Amino acid sequence: MDLQALFERIGYTEGGTDTERLYRLHRAYITHIPFENIDVYNDKPISLKTEDLFDKMVTRRRGGYCFEMNGFFCAILREMGFPAYGVLTRLSRDGETVNGYLHRMNITEADGVRYICDVGYGGDCFVDPLRLEYDVPQLTHGTVYRVVPGVQPEVEYTVQIKRGEEFQNLMGFIDRPALDEDFQICNYYVNFSPWSGFRKMLMLNRFTENGRYSMMNLFLTHQEGEKTERREVSWEELPRVLKEHFGLDAMPDHKPEPFKFG
Repeated sequence: MDLQALFERIGYTEGGTDTERLYRLHRAYITHIPFENIDVYNDKPISLKTEDLFDKMVTRRRGGYCFEMNGFFCAILREMGFPAYGVLTRLSRDGETVNGYLHRMNITEADGVRYICDVGYGGDCFVDPLRLEYDVPQLTHGTVYRVVPGVQPEVEYTVQIKRGEEFQNLMGFIDRPALDEDFQICNYYVNFSPWSGFRKMLMLNRFTENGRYSMMNLFLTHQEGEKTERREVSWEELPRVLKEHFGLDAMPDHKPEPFKFG
């Protein structure tokens, strides 16, 4: 892998302890490479081969969704000397229960401490790695997360996010390395299943140093600190918005339906 080309893509400079390197790499990646599902929305097959992911995200300056983003990040971690592996992850839709394996995260270690790395969740993704320790509130990018024991028998660890005054479940996993074939199966479902939401809706997210831009179909949200702005984007201005806020030249091949909050 051409690490120097990757570093230039994400604005990362080597140096420091492994912990410092990991934190800077995670934040640089998630603030430069956007979460986006344009290819899936356009009915294009998604490859999880490292060379194809490098071509897409570095050479063509695109983004991707969890199986692409976290799969590529795991390959980068290994190339940089970190012990890393991917785990299948269950997501929570209601903040309480967790559902099927439709997400990938990574586990790594730096200076004797184990971390959860996730650069491909989208909206509520943690910008910095989370220490894999129980019941320790961790503030990152203005949001507090914590890791607690599994809330269901199907999960060993649960990542929670603080919304308002209470913690809600975000995702759950078992600390067991998954095989490449496991990710291929889940990726095939998300990529091709008629029940996959990724095929029906345009979804984008890119973090900035102080906030984030996100889009659901043609509805653009900009969050900066406590301030949130939402507006509908016209089909005609979409190319400019994708370039300006997400760094993308790619376009959906058909107009999304309006997205209604609530």
